[in-house]
Amino acid sequence: MTTAELNLAPLDLASSRGRRRRSALTAAAWVVAGTLPLAGLGSLLLREQLDLDWSNHRVHFTVFLAVGVAVFILAYAAGGAANRRGDARVLLISLAFLSTGGFLSLHALGTAGVLFTHEHAGFKVANPVGLVLAAVFALASAFVDLRPSFAPSVVRHRVGLRRAVLAAMAMWCLWTVAELPPLAEPGSEGGSHSLLAAMAGVGAVFYGLAAARYWYVYRGRIALLQASVIACFVLLAEAMVGVTLTGERAWHASWWLWHGLIVTAYAVISYAAHRQWRDERFRGLYLPTTRERLQPVSVLFSDLAGFTGFAERATPAEVASLLSTYYAAAAPLIARRFGGEVEKFMGDGLMATFNTRGDEPDHALRAAAAALALQRELTALAAANPGWPGLRVGVNSGLAVVREMGGDGFVAYEVVGDTVNTASRLEGEAPVGGVLIGAETRRALPPGSVVETVRELRVRGKQKVVDAYLLRALPAAA
Repeated sequence: MTTAELNLAPLDLASSRGRRRRSALTAAAWVVAGTLPLAGLGSLLLREQLDLDWSNHRVHFTVFLAVGVAVFILAYAAGGAANRRGDARVLLISLAFLSTGGFLSLHALGTAGVLFTHEHAGFKVANPVGLVLAAVFALASAFVDLRPSFAPSVVRHRVGLRRAVLAAMAMWCLWTVAELPPLAEPGSEGGSHSLLAAMAGVGAVFYGLAAARYWYVYRGRIALLQASVIACFVLLAEAMVGVTLTGERAWHASWWLWHGLIVTAYAVISYAAHRQWRDERFRGLYLPTTRERLQPVSVLFSDLAGFTGFAERATPAEVASLLSTYYAAAAPLIARRFGGEVEKFMGDGLMATFNTRGDEPDHALRAAAAALALQRELTALAAANPGWPGLRVGVNSGLAVVREMGGDGFVAYEVVGDTVNTASRLEGEAPVGGVLIGAETRRALPPGSVVETVRELRVRGKQKVVDAYLLRALPAAA
């Protein structure tokens, strides 16, 4: 054995031990995910034998507020992934988490004797109400793939959906504190003959259907994350059964139990999410249409003309200062002002896309407006710094494939196709200080746009001539 092999042997041994440890933890998580629903169901069935009274308001406040905040954080993480990749399933799951975490936090904050001197009916029932609302989102997430038009619509309305859930929490809190009917009197948390119990029954059915659908979708490739979602929904279904059967016995063991089922459900899914690759924790739940889809997009390319000559004349520090200034102006302009995504920086150029998530029907107008604004910003910077190169910009619109590339460690969602290639070629033919757009982009612009036709433009790599237009201005209202 060589010296190098001897040096690597301890590393290989440590790596092997680490893999065995991870495998053991994964196996343990599988056991937990598989047996806890059964254990929870058994506990509910035996509630008569276990229904001892234990009242501890501070423990209730502390534990369930902490869990509510943790679920809120989980909702934020899932929502961020859904925004970044435009995935409707993870978005709906994040809304389910948001509903549960928010109303559970209200339930905890309303614990009598901590922040409030007496019980409020709205706070008492906030927990099951939040779970019932979450069940609607859970069920929608399970069946979101059945109708092709549903997922894009959910993604387009994601901001409104989040605001609606947050507004519902705020209204519930204000209504409760104001003690307005029907939340004017302290009431029970459930009961087999109450409206809340009926709602909880519907919630139990919704969670059960969601769990069954997730199992059906992932049955051939089920992994820890998918199994944890199934286990979470089964546990929440059991908690809903607990509301209908035991909710009226506040502070008894059966009442604590269905609270505990909620905690366990989110502990399972939090552990599974933590075990995933941190940059794409919810990737295992993405819809097939998130991983690969044909999408109408607009693509913007920009490039500094004469950058090579500038870099030859300037010092490395001056080159770095130029690029830093350029990117610092370009990135927020494209992303914040016009809703595009900066896909990559390429030396002295950049590529940006619009509508890759399917939520920008006016993507061509956005891209064209961003191109003109970018030219204005960079032209002003070049004028303030004599010797800095000018900018060329090309924009093209059309169909492209948005596809997941890579795996754990690095994942990119690349936009590929002739639409992208043509945008790059248009940028190469654009005059310095100008914006050259393709025919599809031109057709999508509003009346009053000022353009000049560039006839029979031939670009490198394409046999046919390209219809192109030099964009001068857009209407003031655009």
